[in-house]
Amino acid sequence: MKKKFKNDNTHRLPGDEKIQLQDSIKDLVSDANRYDYGDFRAIKRSAVTLRLLFYDTRKQTCLLTHLGDKNKIIMQSFRERVTYAKGLSYGDIYMASFRSDTHNEYYNTFLFKPNKSLSAYFKENFNKWWNQNLFFMGDQSKHTKLTRRKLITTIANQDGGAHFDEDVDTSYLGLKTGQTGISIKPTPGASELLGYDVSGYDHNIIFKDISLAYMREVVHEAILSLIDYYSLENIIYQPNFDYNWQRKLNTIGGHFEIAPDDLSK
Repeated sequence: MKKKFKNDNTHRLPGDEKIQLQDSIKDLVSDANRYDYGDFRAIKRSAVTLRLLFYDTRKQTCLLTHLGDKNKIIMQSFRERVTYAKGLSYGDIYMASFRSDTHNEYYNTFLFKPNKSLSAYFKENFNKWWNQNLFFMGDQSKHTKLTRRKLITTIANQDGGAHFDEDVDTSYLGLKTGQTGISIKPTPGASELLGYDVSGYDHNIIFKDISLAYMREVVHEAILSLIDYYSLENIIYQPNFDYNWQRKLNTIGGHFEIAPDDLSK
């Protein structure tokens, strides 16, 4: 006779969801602090926390759905609305160059730098915020875009958040490696733009890991939105966007946006 095993699962105690919510926000704050002081890759861990908070599947119910608030919460967005769907738009993301730990090498990447005079550009319902393009580039023949949903789920499920897969979403990988987007030719003017000498370079300079800058943006939006909606003033969040900005080698952070009409000129 086969022995039947008893299911030991039981209902959670009242209030468990609120405890997990506060723990999750504190985890986001911790990752944000590490990023803000130069540990850029630490922000990848936030993808798992954001997935837990926001991502519903047939087998998984996110925390905000458990709380009954996913369709009620208003999310703060630092992604300025644009009126066109073709062309090129990076949002509040700026190129930044840093000296690498390796001798005479440089790390060309991006930083999220919100406008200090704005608490947020817009307030959006969750679905609009979740599916909004952070990046898009293209014309009638080819189009690359990156939404908050794709960013969070790809990092969490494929690129080291919770899993590290052999295969990674193509459009995400192109942005991460810098193969998609702006590159700079090593002309004399490029040295001034980048903040270091590129006279010996025989290849274009590409900017990597825009995904990390976008993750910092999404984490910033999520922390502010959740603290505000749930009145969690006990959680201290003091972002420092100036530290990385001031230590970058380039004195001016390049900001990219090209409307479709400009592409045809």
